[in-house]
Amino acid sequence: MDTKKVIKKALIGCDRLEVAKIMEIHVGSLNNQVAGELPYKPKGKTQNFLDRVYNFIDATYEATGKMIALQALAEEFGFILIKNPTVFAAKSPVITKIAEIFKDFAGVVDEISKAVEDGIIEKHEAEKVRDRWEILKRQTEEFVLACETGSYDRKTHPLPLPGGEPGRDV
Repeated sequence: MDTKKVIKKALIGCDRLEVAKIMEIHVGSLNNQVAGELPYKPKGKTQNFLDRVYNFIDATYEATGKMIALQALAEEFGFILIKNPTVFAAKSPVITKIAEIFKDFAGVVDEISKAVEDGIIEKHEAEKVRDRWEILKRQTEEFVLACETGSYDRKTHPLPLPGGEPGRDV
């Protein structure tokens, strides 16, 4: 990750003086962290504050296998941390993946309708809805990633013929 580029992008449209004031640093220090220039030259291999955060998250993930710090940051700003799924799309036709998404969507709707039958959605019912929702999000994200990476582009990934040889999608 090029943290200098991330910091520069994050600062677009910001008043750097205001950002520095909120961070309780001098604007020169903020600018130097982006540029990696003096007077901000920390000891060690990190180049700026974002590198330090990144290294901390990476080190704790390697040690625990959990993204506790990143998840806490996401939640602090009102987001949900969701890991991108592995793309398995090349192993199944596009229509099969679309059918799986619709099936999972129907599962979410089914859980919601079961939960509201008595007019009250209890915590255990909400947890079931959440579980089905998470499955739907993973399936949909996998599909979108597969589309973005060209897994359904039959010019570059032709469908196999019955004998196992690649052919053309007709």
